[in-house]
Amino acid sequence: MSWYKQFDLVWIPVVDYERARSFYLDDLEFELVLEDQSTRWAEFQISPGAKMAIHGTKATNANPIGALVLEVDNLDKSELWLQGKGIKLFNKEEIPGLVKLASFMDPDGNVIQLSQSLAE
Repeated sequence: MSWYKQFDLVWIPVVDYERARSFYLDDLEFELVLEDQSTRWAEFQISPGAKMAIHGTKATNANPIGALVLEVDNLDKSELWLQGKGIKLFNKEEIPGLVKLASFMDPDGNVIQLSQSLAE
């Protein structure tokens, strides 16, 4: 038996709650599943069993210590879709035979990384 029940969510701090909410809801098209305006908290279902949340704060860490990683089927197609939303990727790299990676940032500088498996 594990000491924990299951994964619940990852949350990140944001300074401009409304801007961040719009980014995740409208630009990335994540499904909003819970929101509490009074505490500036919003949760998004990003895949079965995986949620991420934003929490409005007065300040965020200028140097994020982690990243939200999203698995994609085709990094090039995902990049085109994101470009249509005005989002540009950086730190594109490929580890031959293993993975293709690229990143972008949310409005508060939190890193979101895309990962495409190259394993057969």
